[in-house]
Amino acid sequence: MASNVPRFTSFRPKPNSVVEPAQAAGPKVKDARTTKNDNLAQDTERRSHVAESEARSLYLIDRKGDPSNLKYGTIDRYSVPSYRRYGYGSILGDSKGLKIDRDLSTEKQLVLVLPLSRQQGRPLASKHATTQNVRSTRLIRAVTESQEQQAPDFIAISRKPKKTRESDDDSHGAALELNHPGLEKMEDQDAISDSDLEYESEAGSDPQDAEITQKNALLTQASRERPEDLRAWLDLIDHQEKMLTLDRKKLAELSPTDKRHLAEVKISVYEQAVRKIGKNADHQIKLQLGLLDEAAKFWEHDKLSSKWTDVLAKYPNNRAVWTKYLNFVQTSFATFKYEQCRSIFQRCLKAIQNCATATETEISLYVLVRMTTMIQQAGYQELALAIWQALLEFKLLRPPQGSDQDFLGLFEEFWDSEVSRIGESGAKGWAAFDAENGSAPPLLTASLAAPVFQADDIEEFRRREIEHMKKLRFPGRTADEVGEDDPFHMILFSDIEGCLDILPQTDSRELILGAFLCYCSLPPLIQKVPHQPKWWTDPLLCCQVLNSTTHQEQSTTLLQTIHQFIRSGSQQFSMTAELLFDHGFDNVPASLDVAHIRYALKMLAADDAIGESIGEYLLAFESRLLPSEVTKTAKQLLKLKPTSLRLYNAYGLVESRKGDSVKADLVFSTALSMNKCASPFATPGSLQLFSSWVWEALRKGNSIEALWRLVARGTFLQGRETGLLGQDYSSATQHVALSALLQYLFNDGNVDVALAVFNDLSDWFMKHNMSTSEAAELHAQETVKLITYHAQTAAIVRPALLRTTLESLIATFPNNAIFLATYAANERRFSIDDRVRGIVYDKVLTQGKATSISGWFFAIHYEMSRGELAGSTTHSVRALFKKAEEDVGAHCPGLWTSHVLFELEQAKMGREKRPNKKPRKDGSKRKEETRLEEAQRRVKETFFMGMQRLPWCKDFMMLAFTHLKEGILTREELRKVYNVMVEKELRLYVELEMDDK
Repeated sequence: MASNVPRFTSFRPKPNSVVEPAQAAGPKVKDARTTKNDNLAQDTERRSHVAESEARSLYLIDRKGDPSNLKYGTIDRYSVPSYRRYGYGSILGDSKGLKIDRDLSTEKQLVLVLPLSRQQGRPLASKHATTQNVRSTRLIRAVTESQEQQAPDFIAISRKPKKTRESDDDSHGAALELNHPGLEKMEDQDAISDSDLEYESEAGSDPQDAEITQKNALLTQASRERPEDLRAWLDLIDHQEKMLTLDRKKLAELSPTDKRHLAEVKISVYEQAVRKIGKNADHQIKLQLGLLDEAAKFWEHDKLSSKWTDVLAKYPNNRAVWTKYLNFVQTSFATFKYEQCRSIFQRCLKAIQNCATATETEISLYVLVRMTTMIQQAGYQELALAIWQALLEFKLLRPPQGSDQDFLGLFEEFWDSEVSRIGESGAKGWAAFDAENGSAPPLLTASLAAPVFQADDIEEFRRREIEHMKKLRFPGRTADEVGEDDPFHMILFSDIEGCLDILPQTDSRELILGAFLCYCSLPPLIQKVPHQPKWWTDPLLCCQVLNSTTHQEQSTTLLQTIHQFIRSGSQQFSMTAELLFDHGFDNVPASLDVAHIRYALKMLAADDAIGESIGEYLLAFESRLLPSEVTKTAKQLLKLKPTSLRLYNAYGLVESRKGDSVKADLVFSTALSMNKCASPFATPGSLQLFSSWVWEALRKGNSIEALWRLVARGTFLQGRETGLLGQDYSSATQHVALSALLQYLFNDGNVDVALAVFNDLSDWFMKHNMSTSEAAELHAQETVKLITYHAQTAAIVRPALLRTTLESLIATFPNNAIFLATYAANERRFSIDDRVRGIVYDKVLTQGKATSISGWFFAIHYEMSRGELAGSTTHSVRALFKKAEEDVGAHCPGLWTSHVLFELEQAKMGREKRPNKKPRKDGSKRKEETRLEEAQRRVKETFFMGMQRLPWCKDFMMLAFTHLKEGILTREELRKVYNVMVEKELRLYVELEMDDK
């Protein structure tokens, strides 16, 4: 085979070249006899060549010229080498190691970083990394001369907008200019350096960004074409947040710089809207208040105060302006003084009196609740309680005939007699007062411990101050020996006279009672017509404190888990009798005087003119807080009002919650047999009584008995139509709930049939623009009540049933505690818990104006209850606290107190984990000691930040002496806290004399 292989001449190896003897010897060996003069000669020759090359590089003779000048008309920019100045990114006078970060810096803020830290950054893991939407390009096909000469068969329209506006646009003023960094970046990227490239079609870009930009253009055009349209301006202002995040694929959290820029943009639009909206006072006020809300975030106090002075001078009698101004005065740490703030509240009440509107009573009561709550939290609790005692006596327990002006002199005589007043033992009311045979004033039997002089004067101050706050709650009398040397303890008639004539003479008894209960931090009354004022959702009135533990024991059943979430979170829902007994008094304040509230409720319940709602409320109050007295009280009330079916229903609920189902059934059936009307539910209270009787059978597990009770009463559709025609939506909702329950039990637990009945009424509410009304919320609660019962009793339950139903309801009522608690309880049974986080962030904690403090309370409580195994940590809980404090909870006493106690609990846990070992020889700290110091530092920072946000709240500042004096705050810092309370004119019973140590 070797002979068959062809051989080519080119493959033959080349002959070896003959190596000369001098070359084969290898490299020259340096002669050791080389002298020093030879080296100097070589150096001189090398330097001369370098000098000649440098001299030639200084100038160049070009006889041909640059061809790029003929081709481009200028030099080729790609031939110009890129260069940077020496010290690029440095600042003259600053450290040489610091450089300007071009990515993080803005036009108004420079960010300096070290080059080493900049190189070691991780862009994908950094929270500052921004996603850039880079549009793809493509090559352009070259156009020949013949194609250019061909005339097109269409008329080209330029896409470039005109730079100048017509004369008709000039009449509206200057064009609206909105400076968004996202838009600027997009405009800069529109230019392509290469003329042979063009952008591809917009189909590849983000359609959501294009939609946002197009909507902004339409809103801007609408504000120009219709400058008097308020809705157009408000929509444009609300749209600016989406415009700010235009270059981001996700609506990330805004940084402080972004928030400042967003506020500046909104303020600019507000100012233009104020100039162009016209002379409509309502529109001007709404825009001015919106401008002040944005300005409060970043304007200096002097500038903001000057703006408020101008607005008040222009609208001196507008209640909306006054209520907003109260927030500014009460929450301003720099200028808050108790006496000044109280006088402004009184001026506000006088201004509201000049507004003769239908809602004057509700607005006046809201301002009164705000004022008395501020007075009580500032330490003047006797004055706050005396105002409510006088108002309840003067409006609800007055003699039968006469006007307010006629009764002022008589009431002054009643007050100066110092007899027992409402809420005190032995009180009979002003109507039963006899000036000649009046009873002796009650004596204060409490005694104060004598001061103990000891080394720890801080502990002595804490003990005596808390003792005075607990025992000196009621207004003092002249005969009292306790507190006689305190000028603020005894309240004269002149101190409360200005609050007696702030309300009109209209019958507003339930509103006055509701305002008093809101002042006491108690749940509202049950209204016949679903209506609950928004007082209970005001962050400045919320004093609820969350449990500071980050993990709680999980309940075994679905209903127990729901009750746990409702009990620990914020209670915002439409109140019913069943909910009042089950959850109404879950979060009663620890400082509440139960005996005082009980005396006041019993006196009001005995009055025939007030109604049955207060008696029902009293039974629910005693059922939870005084269970040993509730049966006796129920019999007394039924003896006074033997025909009240509403009281019988409350008494049956009392026995049911005590566990005596047989007696509860007897009460319900006996009361229903008293109804002698031809129509089954014509008597007031009979429908609610029948519903409680049916559900009592279901509570015992007897669904057959519940079905027979429903069938015996017949159909409920007629009652639904009657209620809707008569606008009695509460009755219509209850009829629909009973009809759905009947269909559910009759069809062997088919929940889809029952939901169809509920959906019919929901569609009716939708058609009549009532889908977000309080009646619709009550109807939704009945829906959740039935599907919760189905989830408890059915053999097979689809988890998606509760999930899909609740998600739609939460989207409509995002702050309803029952919907949120049921959704969280349903999802806790499965391994995927992030659904709760998702719906809370998307629906509840939105950045819109509907965000409520109750939603933040639920989110924080849920995060605490999850535990570390489910993905919750102390850092996630802390982050929620901070977000809430930057939102509607910025001035909420309950939120700040909960945050401080949470940080304190973490510091205590860190102290327990610290090992009891000797310090290291090198003096370095252990990891546990460093973590403990950080935890203590967080407690201190949170407390001082809360002091700045709550300058009127003495209870919060007293945490420094009750909780933080050991291991957190030093003696000097405690002294500063005391000085702040003195400076803000807060009430202090004991003077602290502390020497510097």
